[in-house]
Amino acid sequence: MIEMSEQRRCQAIAGRVVSAYGRDQVAKALYEAILAGLDLGPCQVHSMDDRDWIRGAIASPLQEATEAALVTLSRSLGRTLQHAPDGLLTRIERAGR
Repeated sequence: MIEMSEQRRCQAIAGRVVSAYGRDQVAKALYEAILAGLDLGPCQVHSMDDRDWIRGAIASPLQEATEAALVTLSRSLGRTLQHAPDGLLTRIERAGR
């Protein structure tokens, strides 16, 4: 069984994905998925006011989905790192400094 301190170490390393950069990248990807799924271009939604309203309306769900994705990713990555080969966590920690 993995020691608790090793679990914390894995979670700390995994927590690095929850950064401003990581949040921005996930939000961009989710925004693109929304745009593709809703087909919000000028050919599909003719009114600029309608397009602006939709973009404003998706802001909150986009933020919620981004946070949920990052939390899930961080937790899952932390569990995965618990099975890392000997020395890998140390090398990752050194690389992240």
